[in-house]
Amino acid sequence: MRIILLSIALICGLSSLANVENPRGSLKDGQVIKLYQGKAPGSEKWTHQEVTLSNTSNPITFNVVEPTMKVYLPEKPNGTAMIVCPGGGFCMLSIRTEGELAAQELVKQGITAFVLKYRTSPMLMKDGRAPKDAKEFFEVYMPLAEACKQKYKDKHNGQEPTVTEWCREVPYQEMAFADANQAMKVVRQNAEKWNLNADKIGIMGFSAGAITSMHQTLFNTPEAQPNFTGIIYGGWTPDVKVPAGTGPVWLCSPVNDIFHVEEPENVYHAWREAKVPTELHTFWDCNHGFGASTFEKNVDNWLALMIGFMRDVKFLED
Repeated sequence: MRIILLSIALICGLSSLANVENPRGSLKDGQVIKLYQGKAPGSEKWTHQEVTLSNTSNPITFNVVEPTMKVYLPEKPNGTAMIVCPGGGFCMLSIRTEGELAAQELVKQGITAFVLKYRTSPMLMKDGRAPKDAKEFFEVYMPLAEACKQKYKDKHNGQEPTVTEWCREVPYQEMAFADANQAMKVVRQNAEKWNLNADKIGIMGFSAGAITSMHQTLFNTPEAQPNFTGIIYGGWTPDVKVPAGTGPVWLCSPVNDIFHVEEPENVYHAWREAKVPTELHTFWDCNHGFGASTFEKNVDNWLALMIGFMRDVKFLED
C-alpha cells in the first residue's frame, strides 16, 4: 500500500506540473503558492480541514490537505533560494519555529525563502473531529507514534528503530516527499521568471522536515536536485549513497538528540567519502526542536554557522 501511494503521488505530481498555478511576474513577500492545480494528487478524497493551534508556546499546524509554499522575499535578493521544511513527525508542522523564524533569518542574507507546508497524516479524534487543543492532539499522536515504532519492531524481530526508520511507518509520509519534490520543481521551473539562479536552489529541514530534505537529496530527477541541503536534527540510515552531481550538505543536532547519533553521521561520512563538501555540528546544552528560536546558548549560532558554510562552498555569494 505504501509503495502504491508513493507511485500515485509521484506519477500524478509529474503529470500535473504543467498545470500548476504559478504566479505571473515577480514574487511578492508573503505570497502563498499552491503546488498543484486543484486537489493534491493522492489525497483527493480527504475531507478534513487544516487546523493551526496558535495558543501554545510553539504554534503547530496539522491536518494539512492543500500543500503550499509561503514566500519570504528579501529587500535585495541575490538569486539564491531555499525551500524550508518544518518538522513534526509527519503529523504536524512546527510552522513558526522551524519555518517562519528560519525564513526571516535567511532573507537577511538576501536568500529568497519558501516555507513548505506539506501534507501531514490526518489527526482525528475517535468521533471524527479534529483535536481542539494540544492535549487532544497528543492523545491522537502518541498512540500513532508508538504504533509506528511497534510496526517496525514486528518487521525486524524486535529491533529498536532509529527515528528515520520508525518514521517510515508513519501513514502518508510519502505525501510529504511528493510535495517537497513538487516544490523543488516549481521553484526551478520558475527560476528565470522569479529572478532566481536555477543552480542555487537549496532545501533545508528540521526533524521530519530534515528526513524530507534528505529524501529529496537522495532520490530525485535532475530537475529536482537541490544544490545545497541543510539537515537540522535529522539524518538517514546506513545505506546512504551519494547521488552523482549532488551538492554540499550541512548538518547539526543536539548531542543527546532523539535521533540516534549515527543517523546524521551516516550522511556526514557518506558525503566526506564522496569528497563532496560537508560539515556536522553537535551542540551540548540544547534539546531536539530548538528550531530558529534563541536561548542565549551556543546553539543559537547554528544558523550563522550554516550560512558561513554556504559562503565557503559558494552556494551563497554577495
